[in-house]
Amino acid sequence: MRRFSTLALLLSCACAIPTASAQDLAAAITSALANAPAIAEATAGEAAASARVDRAKAESNPLLRVEGSYGAGRIDNGGYFGLTADNVTPTALMATAEMPLYAGGRTAAAIAQARGGADMARYGAQQARLQTIVTAVATYTEVLTARKLEARFAQLVTALTESERQAGLRFKVGEIASSDVAQTRARKAAAQAGFAQAQGRRIAAEASFERLTGKPADTLAPLPALPAIPATLDEATDLARNANPALRQAQSGVDMAMAGTRAARAEGLPTVGAFAEAAHVRDQFFPGYRADSVAVGVRGRWTLFTGGRVAAQTRAADADLDASQARLRQARLTLDGMVIEAWQGLATARQMLEASRLQSEAAAEALRGKRLEAKVGAMPMLAVLDAEREAIEAEAALLQAEAMQTVAARRLNALTGNID
Repeated sequence: MRRFSTLALLLSCACAIPTASAQDLAAAITSALANAPAIAEATAGEAAASARVDRAKAESNPLLRVEGSYGAGRIDNGGYFGLTADNVTPTALMATAEMPLYAGGRTAAAIAQARGGADMARYGAQQARLQTIVTAVATYTEVLTARKLEARFAQLVTALTESERQAGLRFKVGEIASSDVAQTRARKAAAQAGFAQAQGRRIAAEASFERLTGKPADTLAPLPALPAIPATLDEATDLARNANPALRQAQSGVDMAMAGTRAARAEGLPTVGAFAEAAHVRDQFFPGYRADSVAVGVRGRWTLFTGGRVAAQTRAADADLDASQARLRQARLTLDGMVIEAWQGLATARQMLEASRLQSEAAAEALRGKRLEAKVGAMPMLAVLDAEREAIEAEAALLQAEAMQTVAARRLNALTGNID
């Protein structure tokens, strides 16, 4: 009875231990987005650009400035007006309030430039997120693929180790020749090399996963279903031209450069502002001097000759605009090419997946047949080993095709800006 109670207690404790849940692709993407330094940098740049917009808008707000000075000295007017030399404490205090009324378009151009920079920073952050997502998908699929290949090669090494042992026994009793034993050893060595390669690939993939997500690659769930993709290449191209962050970033660069040309031309225009000043002065020009003043008015400034400074600045801004427009055209061409490559890559991956699936099924069927023939002595064991190797190669091709299809679909959606 006591033994039964102890067993029941152990079973209840075992049931109470939580099982580790498998990490899925969505969780890996979330971890990668939270851990990526590139995204942190892009987010900080986005915040800085937003602050520059506020700074440019603040140029149109009133400005209140206070200046003051206090000192100790001596004034000697040489008896002028009958004043004698005396020690003084010169004091001055001035408060000025200014309100810009007309800046020749400088403020509006500065705000437009800052907004263009903010848009570029925002689209740059979006592009960094999309690239991180695609990298996370590729790394996740690589870990799954490498683990499956390592497990498959480990099975093959185990089987070939047993085959080598049996071949040695059969050679001792004279059933097979020494060449058969040597061929078995050669196949085992090839399997061990494949296992070592798969193991190294798995270790590298898991290390990349941990660097990307900041978490170890423990148990990973299978890949989810493929995401929805555009129905046609034309639809994908249109979506990319309208929503791709890199292209929109280039367009924002053109807008920013156009604002720069307006700002350069505005430097040759006058500025007008309203002001109000109040001053309090003591001991400035002779001992006992006192003056308090208040003034309200309008102040303007117009530089009529700049020695070619404004013209040169305008030419430089026009050249920057031409360069930005050229970068926008290049971005469109590059994006169109990348969409075509991604679309064709997905189509190729689908064809490879179907062909690899047929190859894997055929190789598995051939392996089953050769094993049955070997059991009745109609097929040598070396033929079974060759079939085993071909089945593994076919399975590896199938795994690679599945990973390629998943990554290609995510890359296409990243180019079109349609990715979760």
